[in-house]
Amino acid sequence: MRRDSESESDQICRRLGIEDWKYVEVESKHRVRPEDVKDIRKFLLKRKKVQVEKSSFFFDQFLDTPNMDVFRAGASLRLRYKKGGSSVYLQYKGPGFHRNGMLFRSEFSTERLKHVLMEESRHDIVKFSRTSVRDILDNHAEPAMARAMRLHLGKSVIARINVGPILSIYQKEKFLVELGNAFLEPSLDRIFAFHIGKTGPHPLSTFCEFENEIKSPGGSLEAKLAHVDELTDFNAALGREFSLRREPLDKYHRCQSFFLKNH
Repeated sequence: MRRDSESESDQICRRLGIEDWKYVEVESKHRVRPEDVKDIRKFLLKRKKVQVEKSSFFFDQFLDTPNMDVFRAGASLRLRYKKGGSSVYLQYKGPGFHRNGMLFRSEFSTERLKHVLMEESRHDIVKFSRTSVRDILDNHAEPAMARAMRLHLGKSVIARINVGPILSIYQKEKFLVELGNAFLEPSLDRIFAFHIGKTGPHPLSTFCEFENEIKSPGGSLEAKLAHVDELTDFNAALGREFSLRREPLDKYHRCQSFFLKNH
């Protein structure tokens, strides 16, 4: 039953099925035409207070059950490979909701998984051979991440996660806009997606996105919510110059949807 004194942050956490507001992601996502990426970058750099944060190259292996239970739950689970595959993390994003053009969802990440290697065997890019998601949650994840996944997905689904049907390679350029007790992190992403079948990876799609996320150094959700208007204004200025189409799907659901449409 909803309490009259419940704050907006508490309401959002309750709706997302988590207990701690520091795990709430607040962002917007838009499709970008590939031919506009260079001009958008130039436009961003001309805006006041916009700084280049970093440019990175990494890839994700999205994990699921053979029946795509994670996909059907509206969540996504991925192994993120950084530094050429030498740094691996298990990351989870729970089912979210949209409000006034913003996406609210939970996000979690484990510590670096030293025992999960990119080329431990020729099968590990598709299946786990020496560990499991359940083992990682028990031994290498914060309790909040394990609780959220068990609530959203259920223990039986977690036990059946053993395939990585989608592989996405990212070229990401991040920018930074200071807002005092929070900051905007606009980014331009170029994604190369592959579907992994029995005979290997098959090109699935190549697309570009503009994302803009509100972040707070202390993880305060109230600080993030206080700056939603600044993010909206920032996006509106960009939208007056370029064609931006709101993207309702995260990368996993967009990539998997491409595959499902073609089969």
